[in-house]
Amino acid sequence: MNMVHLQTKILRSALEQLKLAHADIKPQNVILREGGDSPFDGRITLKTATESFQYFLEIKAHPRPETIRHLMLLRDTAKGAKNIPILVVADYLTPNLAEKLREAGINYLDTAGNLFLKRAPTLYMQVEGKKPSSPVAGLKTRLFQPSGLALLFGLLTEPESINYSYRRLAEEAGVALGTVGWVMRDLRSNHFLEPAGKNQLRLVNTKDLTEQWVQGYARTLRPKLLVGEYGSLAPHLEDVISSLNKYTENTGEKWALTGGFAADEVLHHYKGQKLAFYVSDWWSIPALKELPIVPVAGGDITVLKAFSPLVFGKSRTPSEYPIAHPLLIYAELIYQGMDRDMETARMLYAEYLEADLGNG
Repeated sequence: MNMVHLQTKILRSALEQLKLAHADIKPQNVILREGGDSPFDGRITLKTATESFQYFLEIKAHPRPETIRHLMLLRDTAKGAKNIPILVVADYLTPNLAEKLREAGINYLDTAGNLFLKRAPTLYMQVEGKKPSSPVAGLKTRLFQPSGLALLFGLLTEPESINYSYRRLAEEAGVALGTVGWVMRDLRSNHFLEPAGKNQLRLVNTKDLTEQWVQGYARTLRPKLLVGEYGSLAPHLEDVISSLNKYTENTGEKWALTGGFAADEVLHHYKGQKLAFYVSDWWSIPALKELPIVPVAGGDITVLKAFSPLVFGKSRTPSEYPIAHPLLIYAELIYQGMDRDMETARMLYAEYLEADLGNG
């Protein structure tokens, strides 16, 4: 089942549940895939006997905590979202996810019949505790396996590369040649790829693709990248960064900041309490001997192995230290998920990602 068909099925099923629970609410003017510069999946009007309420639609299969965090950022940054609220429509929302949406003031429906609709002054409906009887079929794709995520990172951050040869794509992303073939097939079958002139292709629905990439990073890719967690022997985490920079200048090895400290390099807003950075294959005992850190489970320093040569691509913004692409910094902030991390992610998305990744 491709993405568009899956979303249509989820929406239809959820609206059927709404009708069963509240026959006096009528869905009208349902528009999917608005196009243009809208970052949303569509819009809908819910009509009662006395009023009509308009919403932007966000339709989600198997939503996770990272999904909620991204929606909160979308609500706070997307054009028009401050005047028209978001309605999340999902195949199923766990009680924990539903609670987080309510706390954030985001309306929702799911195909099990759970719902939260609150619009001043007259609309307030809430149903909890419904369990799915027959789950909606999921999106069948390998796009969000680790190797697919590595290739997608390059396609999202360098859209023109979609027309590179398969061999060049494989070499630049550091994946097997066969990976490129099935990723391109899955992109086509899930409506993320379309013709753009003679022998040319382009990515479409990039907002959905980006959001799912961020979820895949947290759920699938990042756990495989973890080299280790460490504590600092230096007074400040900035001292660790300085030592790391000096060490790599002497060895010629590659590294890149991500998360809060990387965001601070470009936004000058917030560093956070956690230091995270990517390294190439060199991370070993010699490095540990040279740096003021020691292995500590759950420590404030996280070392991640670069999953692709593209992780060390040239930064578009001047910085004192090498930093990862804004998409990686954003994904790491979403993964951390604290209030200040989310605030910083919101700023980063608006300034460095929305124009390139949020539309389409």
